Amino acid sequence: MHIDLNAVDKKERYKLLMSSILPRPIALVTTQDDEGRVNAAPFSFFNIMASTPAIVVLGIDSKSPGVPKDTVRNMQLTKEFVVNMVSEEIVEKMSLCASPLPAGEDELQFSGLTAAPSIQVKPPRIAESPINMECRIVEIMNIGHDRNIVIGNVIHYHIDDQFYDAENGYVLVEKLGLVARMHGKSFYLRSSDIFEVDRPLGSSSLR
Repeated sequence: MHIDLNAVDKKERYKLLMSSILPRPIALVTTQDDEGRVNAAPFSFFNIMASTPAIVVLGIDSKSPGVPKDTVRNMQLTKEFVVNMVSEEIVEKMSLCASPLPAGEDELQFSGLTAAPSIQVKPPRIAESPINMECRIVEIMNIGHDRNIVIGNVIHYHIDDQFYDAENGYVLVEKLGLVARMHGKSFYLRSSDIFEVDRPLGSSSLR
């Protein structure tokens, strides 16, 4: 079977790609508008693209043609955002943050999550998230079809002490309990089933 993606409709193309590029990490993104109102929204079109400089990328579509989501509008206004990683403990509250609330209504309050002060940016981080990354906008690219690619520079990193071995500089990945997005609207994957494969000597690491 082979499929020309330019020859299929938007819905079929979405289903094919979302069921093939798996699992996808989830960024629960907090932003703030110019009046100080907080928005929180989850995105699974998300990943790290570089460590030096520390770059993350998000793909964010629009609410409707010509109407950006509050996250993008806030990013355009303030040039800042926070990526909050999603653990099993907060996955249901993360899902509530995707609810179609009126503009300006606080998804954190609605979902029962707690805002905590950031250090270098104005948008708050989420206290219940095990890892928070404060970011400044590098670029917001409109790629057409009412979709934006957001490039952010991570400038400050937070991790809950219980998930970090400070003596050896290790994140205790097995304890984090992060979840990833799978196919469909409601399917997720736990990160508890970790295995190791030996790499050839001298090979570069997978990124």
